[in-house]
Formats: sequence, C-alpha cells, structure tokens
Amino acid sequence: MKRVLILLAAAVVCLGACAANKKSKPQSFVINTETIGKEVMGYAGTTPLEIHVKDGRIEKIVALPNNETPGFFQRVLDSPIFSSLTGKTIEEASEVQLDAVSGATWSSKAVIENIRLGLKEASRKK
Repeated sequence: MKRVLILLAAAVVCLGACAANKKSKPQSFVINTETIGKEVMGYAGTTPLEIHVKDGRIEKIVALPNNETPGFFQRVLDSPIFSSLTGKTIEEASEVQLDAVSGATWSSKAVIENIRLGLKEASRKK
C-alpha cells in the first residue's frame, strides 16, 4: 500500500511538471517570408513580408526591403492587398481572392504568393 501511494505521488508530481512544461500556442507571432518565399520573385527580385498575427487575427502585413521599383511597388502598397486581410482570421484571410495590381503585376503577384505562403505557415502555428 505504501509503495502504491509513493508511485501515485510520483505520478502526480510528474503530471504537474509535464503540464508546466507544455508550451501553449502563441497568442501573437510574426511570420517572416524571407526564407519560405525565397523562390518567389517580383520584377526585380524577392518581395519578403512580415505577417503579424495577434489573437488569431491578422494585425498587419508589412513589406520588407526589396529591389522593386519604388513607384511601382507603391501601387501594391496602396492597393487593398494588405488592408483586405487586416482583422481577418488566418482561415478567413486564406480564402480571400487577391487580385494583381495593374501596372505592378509582377510585384503584386509576388506579394500575393508571399502572403499565401505566410498564411500557410501561420496556420501551422496557431
């Protein structure tokens, strides 16, 4: 009986320690597409992004430094590509049909592909 109680006590301690070590899913995280989108090319090279997720929703999407022509890339930044996803869950954002920007087609298609890759990665983290 004493042996059973000792084993039971040890199991309770182990369970408590295991629960304390269990990592909870992050509430906020940032997906950087520099690595996962390294093959995605715009007109003048890669177009990496950061996708900021807070409480399961897209907080913002930030374009990282790139070699795209600034005037053309500004068209992408001014388009609804980023703003149409803000506030959506990862699942909702993944279902949005994003359109390329006229006059900045290569850049916008690369940004859209980076968003798609980033959302896929974000869905694994949640």
